[in-house]
Amino acid sequence: MRKLQLWTLAISPFGFGYPLDSAMMRFNWYGTTLTFIGVLFYGYWYCAGYLSANWTESITESTLVGNSFAMVSFVLITVQTVVVRRFMPNIVGISPQMFFLPSLRLAAQIESVLLFFLPIRYFWATCFVSLALMVAVYRAGHKAGSNRKRGSSAFPKTPNMVDLLKR
Repeated sequence: MRKLQLWTLAISPFGFGYPLDSAMMRFNWYGTTLTFIGVLFYGYWYCAGYLSANWTESITESTLVGNSFAMVSFVLITVQTVVVRRFMPNIVGISPQMFFLPSLRLAAQIESVLLFFLPIRYFWATCFVSLALMVAVYRAGHKAGSNRKRGSSAFPKTPNMVDLLKR
């Protein structure tokens, strides 16, 4: 059952991509709105990694399962843009784009800072930056969740009044 929950979280960005695409077309969203949606999405992805600490013991297993659809989507985008040189007008061509849609605005901004000297941007490179961000945010969430589960914290535990009276 726990693996099913992990797989459900892994596939959930598809559920954000399709309605976001419709909303972008209908309400003419761009710029700051999409950046805010990207921040919310990465916050959600951090929480997904945090929750996955309850369902797996290994951070590697959690990262591979949690980002498996992102990796498959990245491979499909790379094959379509590099080998085929166009996106197929079917579910195989559209779904990978919808998977990365909530995270693309922030990934494009980071890519423009990293690759400021290149005159051309490639979509597969933006998707790679998005994939790398998703993996990093997910791992950070899992790390925080596993630290909480073990009871360790970055801050030392402050003694309460009973502890002070016992001394």
